[in-house]
Amino acid sequence: MPPRKPKPGEPMKFFTIAEVAEIVEVATRTVRRWIKSGDLVAYRFRGLVRIGAADLNEFLEAHRGEEP
Repeated sequence: MPPRKPKPGEPMKFFTIAEVAEIVEVATRTVRRWIKSGDLVAYRFRGLVRIGAADLNEFLEAHRGEEP
């Protein structure tokens, strides 16, 4: 199930690459490829890569019905 959109004023939820891979049911390598190609927005915090829930939702909407 894709993450829900946060309500105004609610803190933004972030996911790890592994969590995104599990949600979308693909390999972590595929998620990394999406990030590298610029298809999926990722943020780096002190060397850690995180994907925002809103960015994941946007990616899923844009790629609905496509195969990984």
